[in-house]
Amino acid sequence: MRVILILAVAALIVGVSVPAGASLLSDLFGVTLSVNGAGVFNNSWAPVTSTADYFVDDNWSTYFARTPHGGEMFDIEAIYFDNDASFAYMAVVTSLPVPLGASYLGETVLPGDLAIDLGDGSHDVGIDIDEGTGVVADVVLGDWYQSSSNFFAEIGPTHFDGGVPLGLASFNYYDYGLVERGYSTYVFELTVPRAALKNPVHGDAIGLTWSMGCRNDVINLDGTFDGDTVVPEPGTMLLLGSGLLGMVGVVRRRRK
Repeated sequence: MRVILILAVAALIVGVSVPAGASLLSDLFGVTLSVNGAGVFNNSWAPVTSTADYFVDDNWSTYFARTPHGGEMFDIEAIYFDNDASFAYMAVVTSLPVPLGASYLGETVLPGDLAIDLGDGSHDVGIDIDEGTGVVADVVLGDWYQSSSNFFAEIGPTHFDGGVPLGLASFNYYDYGLVERGYSTYVFELTVPRAALKNPVHGDAIGLTWSMGCRNDVINLDGTFDGDTVVPEPGTMLLLGSGLLGMVGVVRRRRK
């Protein structure tokens, strides 16, 4: 039991210790976050590679008129996707602390699990985020549930419980060290074996949806598996985290 605990802690350390300068967001997608004198994002959100798919949902910007309920603390800024021959790469920028969440109206609002649509119009794959395991599971609608009793802007499930394990993603998360509109900025990244996504081929569609337990904000991205991308050097470090998590084993999730 002690060995398992040590491995679990080691895997989490790998997850949180990768700095913003060595990450998928910066090294693969080529995005460097910055703010102006008023503390508002002034960076380009566009990835440097033409094969990457992305969507910006910074609700305090000119992209949208609405703001997330509860303000900047629940703002989801952007989501990214790309792939190479062996892996899919995903990154999300948000103001919600990952994976611990934040206290709101007497509840701890957890980051939601990542929902993936592999082209059939449903969330048929989920990746665990809130427990920090990166477990990839084949799920059905009945496996998804709302983790918070408080929700305002959006309606729908946020977390999954159960399903059939398909594999393990490397889960990397960190505080970017940047304060925007008075709140810290967090990034989480996933390196997912394509085999755990049911072996998609060139041209196959993928849909990503992420929210938090209260669904005060939500982001969606429609992407495509396309030409291979050069794997960034930090990917090796991320895969180490995946290996450690694999040694820990898959623990059945419990409803919050």
